[in-house]
Amino acid sequence: MSTTTIQPDLIISLSQDRVRLSLSENSSLGRSGWQASFKVDSLFLEDQISRSLDSALLENPTLMEEFSCVEIIILDRPNICVSKHYADQGKLGEIASRYLRLRTGDSLATDPSENDALICYTVPTETLTMLKEYYADIGCHHFSTLLWNHFLTQLARPSHDETRLYLTLTGDLLIILAEKNNKLIFSKNFEIKEIGDLYYYSIACSRMLNASENWLVMIEEEEEKYEMPGDSILKIEKRLRLPSLDVLMVQYKVCVS
Repeated sequence: MSTTTIQPDLIISLSQDRVRLSLSENSSLGRSGWQASFKVDSLFLEDQISRSLDSALLENPTLMEEFSCVEIIILDRPNICVSKHYADQGKLGEIASRYLRLRTGDSLATDPSENDALICYTVPTETLTMLKEYYADIGCHHFSTLLWNHFLTQLARPSHDETRLYLTLTGDLLIILAEKNNKLIFSKNFEIKEIGDLYYYSIACSRMLNASENWLVMIEEEEEKYEMPGDSILKIEKRLRLPSLDVLMVQYKVCVS
């Protein structure tokens, strides 16, 4: 049976200090697009996320309808890329525990990637359980997965043995991905509190990874709090503007019918 990729009806973006909801427009159903953002004080605590969702439901009763596709996007949890081979051998948990903060009560989540790879990250189990009480079939993916999928499938690859660094800015978050020989070799998120943080983390990672190219990435409809200056700070070989989050999700084929 053939499947069709569809746009998510509702995207719930989670970060350490904010819950953001984005409801897509659907003219055939008479539904208008809508967005809301709620500040939270603690990292992924289910009671704070639940209060945010309750506030959103009161503000927009349309959120109580049944949707074909609702997705969680994890913005800033640590993640690693490993070969699917290790998962097949039952070694994924052991490897993830070395590189991720796998706390008591966390679930290990994985997103499939190209070249038989998996992007692994953790999510509090009780948070996922709570969200499923609102939307039973809700899915979950990491933001870095969507970025890497776009870079790998939509852009030309760097030359052999050269390292390309992607510096993605969204709000007060800097997401740095690096690829070499068609593999994701580095993925890390940094909170930017002032412009100096942006300079420091960008330059440090570029030097540490001996990057051949530094590409600056912006995303449609995402807030831009900081701006990278010219080449006096760090040479930027290319500046990209990616499509909006819902389009990135369609490219990754998050929702199918």
